[in-house]
Amino acid sequence: MEFIMKSAPARKAVEATLENIKKRIPAYGELADRFGPLFLLKASLCEALVKEPLVLPEVVASKISAEVPLLAGEDMSVWTKEFVEIADKMFPILAESLKLDKKTQDILHEYLADPDNVLGLAQARIDGNWKHFENTSKQLGISPDHALLYISENVCTPVFSAIAELLGKSLSLHSWEQGNCPVCGSSPSISQLSPVEVTDLDNLVSGGGKKFLHCSLCGHDWRFKRNACAACGNDENESREIFYVDDVKHERIDVCHKCGTYCLSIDMRECDVIPQLDVAQIGLIHLDIYAHNNKLRPITPTIWNSLD
Repeated sequence: MEFIMKSAPARKAVEATLENIKKRIPAYGELADRFGPLFLLKASLCEALVKEPLVLPEVVASKISAEVPLLAGEDMSVWTKEFVEIADKMFPILAESLKLDKKTQDILHEYLADPDNVLGLAQARIDGNWKHFENTSKQLGISPDHALLYISENVCTPVFSAIAELLGKSLSLHSWEQGNCPVCGSSPSISQLSPVEVTDLDNLVSGGGKKFLHCSLCGHDWRFKRNACAACGNDENESREIFYVDDVKHERIDVCHKCGTYCLSIDMRECDVIPQLDVAQIGLIHLDIYAHNNKLRPITPTIWNSLD
């Protein structure tokens, strides 16, 4: 099993993807402008962390072979400093992107000023303790309650992405065949079929088309069976389909009728500009709407596919 070795989400890739979305589908321009600064800041923070002496968890072969993600069970307190600094830098842009009212902004700003609260959110996210976000939102009196989860994930992402980037070489030595991320354990928000590549060996050209899942939290990409559902593992051709809209076949959804889920997918072999996959999802909302209208559930709920 191989992993795709990718860099942290570089600003240039984010900028190019945002511009391409606005050029191709002007209707998404407002969203691209609204959330663009957030994506750019996350990219910058991640790039900075990769260059710093960041504490890294050990890649334990027995843990990976037991199908336990790298960060599962880890104490997030070793990154408290990073989480707190990121929350401080990111919150003003998050508040603007989410269009939080003044009262909610004040409540959250005060809450995030406490390092223990920020650490608690990070620990809850890596542990999958969704009740923590629901209960905390109720205690703070903020609505919608998913706003706190979205804020927490954005604060975590630069740290987890930097870890994934820095440990990429070590991770590539181990096999991982699961539909959840080997780094942080999160489910994928999108997949890709790899682009055509020129290798160093006599300039040979590979055909590409290998399937990689893209983590919804840390952005790690890992190889996965092309004909299988990431949610339930179903590989029966009769119960799996590919849907696309308006003959744009390289942007599509992989559907599993066995579990009723779908996952966005981009065939990179057909892309003139290789998109940054987190940003690219802004330009695929019409596919989420198509799936929603056909009673399908996303493998991973995101701000873009939460239509209700």
